[in-house]
Amino acid sequence: MDDLAQRVADHPGWYHALDLPGGVETPGYCDLRPFAPTALPVSLAGRRCLDVGTFDGFWAFAMEACAADEVYALDLPDGTQADWPPNTREENLRASRDSGLEWGSGFKMAHAALGSQVKRIEGNVYDLTPEWTGGPVDLVLCGTILQHLRDPTGALERMYATLRPGGTLLMIEAYSVQLTRTHRKLPVAEYRPPAPGTQFTMWVPNNALLRVWATTDGIF
Repeated sequence: MDDLAQRVADHPGWYHALDLPGGVETPGYCDLRPFAPTALPVSLAGRRCLDVGTFDGFWAFAMEACAADEVYALDLPDGTQADWPPNTREENLRASRDSGLEWGSGFKMAHAALGSQVKRIEGNVYDLTPEWTGGPVDLVLCGTILQHLRDPTGALERMYATLRPGGTLLMIEAYSVQLTRTHRKLPVAEYRPPAPGTQFTMWVPNNALLRVWATTDGIF
């Protein structure tokens, strides 16, 4: 456990806060642990699941902990394929190279520590097909990824095509409270790249747009 704690501390970039064996916690920027119990079904037994944009793997490991039969975790092989805003792309690539962070290394460390059976697959969501997961899945989890994509509708279309008939798409996405209040029915989003300090976000939608993105692809 001392060795694991040291390796966690030495890792150059945790995004997710994860509970690992021996009381070791990753110092993730994003702590989703308080939300998982209410976001996921109590049991996923008998279901095959896909986590899109897994990064350190929080949702994939959480679904595995809910007794899913199989869990797949999709992410890019490296940051060069990310849909970063055009005005910060070079800055983001440079920062990624300078950090020494190997894409997927946090997932692999946590995977080994947990003794996980989650299957990590590398590729771009725009190319996703059921063959990547050995056939259609019962649940696709789309967790805080749409805001980073140039084409959220195209990505959702590929996710929906990976679901079996009657399957579930679980969208756990950020939204604008202000736009939701001022435009309750009109689907709108803020285009974020021009905003000062924005590095990784393309769109911040309201709730109506999140629903329309899904509806456009036949999910509702």
